[in-house]
Amino acid sequence: MPTPIFTHLMGTLALLSVLVILTSIFTAVFFFSQLTVQRIRVTEVAESVARELVELASVHTLGGGPLTYMYITAPPTIYGQAYNITLQQAGEGRILVTVSLQLYKEVRVVAVPNFGRCRIRVVNGTLEVGDLKISRSILLPLPEVPIDGRRIRGRPILVAVTQGDTVLIGFSAKWG
Repeated sequence: MPTPIFTHLMGTLALLSVLVILTSIFTAVFFFSQLTVQRIRVTEVAESVARELVELASVHTLGGGPLTYMYITAPPTIYGQAYNITLQQAGEGRILVTVSLQLYKEVRVVAVPNFGRCRIRVVNGTLEVGDLKISRSILLPLPEVPIDGRRIRGRPILVAVTQGDTVLIGFSAKWG
């Protein structure tokens, strides 16, 4: 017959093993549910930027001005993480909007802004127009800068610039 100490030790180890297994299961379920929520949020941001890109292209080409910009209605962070939005040319008349978190995969959405008779292209490299530096990608959240003794966080904008018969689209930032 086993001693009570040995029986007690085996029972305690069994309870601790069950506790570790249950904790691992709950942690895994929570982690995968967080990944699902992140994927949904990243997809929503990509779709929102794609809609705004199409809207900006239509306003710019129908308005006929040399420069048009529009504030992006994207959250400063996704689930507390910084993220990057990138535009890529995906064939004639198609623009690929890519949103990626620092610790998560990319989500891509294709926007087709074909309005008017102008070709719509993504900025190649960096383009400076006035005080705007326009590029094909932007990292959010934008940094804070001191203006008039206050620290102000920049707001991301989509910019459309006409160059000849081509409209170039990219990202920039506005402070103030």
